Amino acid sequence: AGQGRGNNPAATEVERIRLNFGGLMAEATSVPVLFVRDPIVLPGMVVPIALDDAARVAVDAAQASESGTLLIAPRLDDRYPTHGVLASIVQVGRIPGGGAAAVVRGERRAHIGSGTTGPGAALWVEVDELPEAELTDETKSLAAEYKKLVLALLQRREAWQLVDAVNQLSDPSALADTAGYASYLTDVQKRDL
Repeated sequence: AGQGRGNNPAATEVERIRLNFGGLMAEATSVPVLFVRDPIVLPGMVVPIALDDAARVAVDAAQASESGTLLIAPRLDDRYPTHGVLASIVQVGRIPGGGAAAVVRGERRAHIGSGTTGPGAALWVEVDELPEAELTDETKSLAAEYKKLVLALLQRREAWQLVDAVNQLSDPSALADTAGYASYLTDVQKRDL
């Protein structure tokens, strides 16, 4: 007869899947976090990160985890950040001069929840992946205008490989995230993206 769901793992899993159907409810994930002042990392960006002690601990924890990802969040002077970017580790190695660095690829934006426990000495946090914003006609129009501007600038600089890369972008979010490479934007403006 009526068995409660709380003690039945299979029913609990079915209930979790039902609640999360269609991505309506994000499931929290535990990941190690790395706070950085520079660079600002956005989805799609591939950047090197110098490995000081804190960065080494976070990268090692991510590599040892099942997902292989870590959260990269801006180090703010006045508050704890609310958002960061889930990133995968592409490569870890030595840089000229003998220091160590990791190359990371930003993948998805995430909301930072509470601290949690995890293996190793890294700080771990609960994160919820943020859904992509709904595309409106205005968003598509602004993205097309921005793409034309970026392409014109790159063509004037004869940066043909970048022209090809930007031409291949069709997703407005991915196009906007390329602004993370812009040297004329401040870190505050990049974080707002």
